[in-house]
Amino acid sequence: MNRLLRWCRRGLLVLWLALIGTVLALVLTTRVAPALGYRLVIVRGPSMTPTIPLGALAFERAAKPADIVPGAVVTMTLPSGTIFTHRVTRVATVDGHDQIATKGDANAEDDPTMQPASEVSGVVRFTVPLAGFMLAFLGLPSGLMSVLAMLGSILATIWLLEELEDELAEAPAPTSAWGHGATA
Repeated sequence: MNRLLRWCRRGLLVLWLALIGTVLALVLTTRVAPALGYRLVIVRGPSMTPTIPLGALAFERAAKPADIVPGAVVTMTLPSGTIFTHRVTRVATVDGHDQIATKGDANAEDDPTMQPASEVSGVVRFTVPLAGFMLAFLGLPSGLMSVLAMLGSILATIWLLEELEDELAEAPAPTSAWGHGATA
């Protein structure tokens, strides 16, 4: 019984430390990434799957004209406020202005219209799957409170299991009806 309790307590401790580490890593990322010149974008649509899955956290840098080439993954902010991340399929000059054609990796065809290259807010350098979901969740007051409540609950459970272990260790060994120690 003590061995089972010890393994449960250790498993919960590992879970608690992993959760704390994940939260701290995300918070640190939101502070360090901009200082290193990255903009963070949460991928909220499936159009780039499987390359960039839904819920990924994309790290992008400001776009230089030389970075906007076919094959590059860019994030664009349209005048309507819509933000999307797609792959550049073609770069062309139309009426003296650079235009780009884009396509989501999961889409069969290019996006319906070419966009001005000036609407590119950045070129995606790398992504972290699922980190965008967690970051968005922590950005909500209810999400942050949920994570804190979960951390507190796990910590309380670890403490209670430790107390139970100590009590079982201090309990006298059971004896048989004849007054001799029990044998296993």
